[in-house]
Amino acid sequence: MKTLYDVENDSIFNKLHPYHECPIVTAGSIYRNPAEIDVSVIIPCYNAETFLPSCIESLASQQTRYTYEVILVNDGSTDGTKDILEDAASRYAPFHCIHQVNQGAGAARNRGMSEARGEYLIFVDADDIVSVNYVDALVDCVKTTGADLGACAYYAFKENGATYKKVEWPKTITTGNLNGTPWGKIYHRKLFDRLLWPSGYWHQDTILAFLVFPRVKKLASTNKCTYGYRSNAQNITNSSRKSNKALDTLYISSLVLSQMKALGVEDWLYTLEGHDRLVNQFYLNSCRIRHLPEECTSELFRLQSEFYHAMKHHAGGKHRYDSPLYARALRKSDLAMAKRAVKLVNVNKALHIASTRAAMLLRRG
Repeated sequence: MKTLYDVENDSIFNKLHPYHECPIVTAGSIYRNPAEIDVSVIIPCYNAETFLPSCIESLASQQTRYTYEVILVNDGSTDGTKDILEDAASRYAPFHCIHQVNQGAGAARNRGMSEARGEYLIFVDADDIVSVNYVDALVDCVKTTGADLGACAYYAFKENGATYKKVEWPKTITTGNLNGTPWGKIYHRKLFDRLLWPSGYWHQDTILAFLVFPRVKKLASTNKCTYGYRSNAQNITNSSRKSNKALDTLYISSLVLSQMKALGVEDWLYTLEGHDRLVNQFYLNSCRIRHLPEECTSELFRLQSEFYHAMKHHAGGKHRYDSPLYARALRKSDLAMAKRAVKLVNVNKALHIASTRAAMLLRRG
C-alpha cells in the first residue's frame, strides 16, 4: 500500500508540528490478566476535577446483573483529580485507581487495558455521564446476540445541562453507521488484543475506523439511550481549532493506514464501507486543518488525492459520503473543488443532523 505521509520528504508539516512514530500494533497480547469478569470500564483522567465527580457517581450507581470493574487512570493530573479518584477507589469496591506521569489519553487507555480483567471493554470519558443501566444495556446487547461490538443510543448536552442532540441506531446497523468515538460502545477484548491507542496524538480514535471496525464479525446495537456526552470548551473538538497540533489528523491517518496489513485488514479498504470510510476520513482531515496556512491545506489534499488514486476503487453500491462534493474532488484531483467542499462543512453538519432527526422520527412513526 502507498504511504500517505513520509516525514523524510516533508518540508511543510513537520516544521509546524513535529511528527513522531509510536507503536499501534504489538507482536503479542496487550493484556496482563485473563478475562475473569464480564466487563472492564476504563476512564482516562487528566485535570478533570470539575466534571469527574458526576461521572464517577453515575458509574457507582450501576444497577446490573453483570460483574464489572471501573479502572480509573490518573494521567499526571495537577488539579484535584488524584484525590477524587483515590476517594472513589476507597468507597466503591469495583473501582481501582492507577497513577502515571502525563502521557495523554491514549497511553492512559492502554494502561487501563493492560490491567483489565473483563471479557468486554467499555471506555468512558471523564467529563461524561451514564445512566444507571449503562453497563447492563451494553452487556445485554452483546451477550444476547453473540456480537463482538455493541453500541448504545446516546445524547449530547451542553455545560448548562441542556440536551442538543440524540442519536439512535437503525434496525439494520453496520459499522458504517457508527461514529469514531470510543465511548458509547462495548468491545470484546479480542478486538484490542494486539492494538494500542496512539500515545501523544489527538484524533487517536481513528484506530477504530480502520483497525477495529474492519475486524468486527458481528455488530449489535440498543436504542436504550444510556450515555451522555458533555460538550465543553476544553475537549479536543473545540480546542483543536487553529492549532498546529491539528496536523495530528494527518499523522495518525498515515500511521493507522500503514498498520492495516499487520492486522490482516488491508483488503477491507477496497470494500464499499472501507472506501467510504477512507473518503470521509480524508474530508475530515481537510476540515480539521482548514484554518492552517494555505500551503498545508493544499499539500494535504495532494497527498490524499495521490493515495486515493493509487488504490483500487470500489465502484458499486450506495455510497455514504459526508461530503459528495469532496468525494468528487478526490476523484478529479480538483483542489479548488475540495476547498469549496471544506467551506461547506457547517452546512453539511446541519444537513446531517436534520437527516438523522428525520430518520429517527420515521422509525418512531
